[in-house]
Amino acid sequence: MPSQTKQHILDTALALFNAQGTGPVSTNHIAEVAGISPGNLYYHYRSKQDIIRALFEQLYAQTDTRLVLPADRLPTVADLLALVRTNFDIMADYRFIYRELLALLGQDDALHERHLSIRQRGYDGFREIVAALSAAGVLSPLEDATVTRLADLCWLISEFWLANLEISGQALTDAALAHGLTLMMQVISPHLAPADV
Repeated sequence: MPSQTKQHILDTALALFNAQGTGPVSTNHIAEVAGISPGNLYYHYRSKQDIIRALFEQLYAQTDTRLVLPADRLPTVADLLALVRTNFDIMADYRFIYRELLALLGQDDALHERHLSIRQRGYDGFREIVAALSAAGVLSPLEDATVTRLADLCWLISEFWLANLEISGQALTDAALAHGLTLMMQVISPHLAPADV
């Protein structure tokens, strides 16, 4: 867990990056908005790239802790909907990452490698969720190839829906996020067990 000052720096940087993008925001700008000296910021983070890496790690921690099925009962369609919505909420909180993903990963080989490993873990987690939903009778039994296609489609929607909204000039509203959820469920719904359709 970061110290209070480190977390304040990250919170400030996240708000600035989400609003302006990473390019125009300097460490001096972050320090000024955070109400600390540049030296104090550099004591905690040596560069803007270190801050960006720390924000990626926060994103990964959020997905690890919040994108889980209930452990004390069988999952339901409502749990599936809640997972999809939570995923979009997390992405909205870290929207600069999805807006600039290719550029950010292209500028930092270590971050790129880390993201690829997390991405693979996400695919593995998706397979576990599908297996749990199938075992609970929420989804029909699926072949491995179908699970892979579902994972690809869901990943594409989730990673690029927010960027699509911005490119289209649409505001990041609750209704826009709900539409993304509808698109995701349209991909998943043909595989729901008959009783849950």
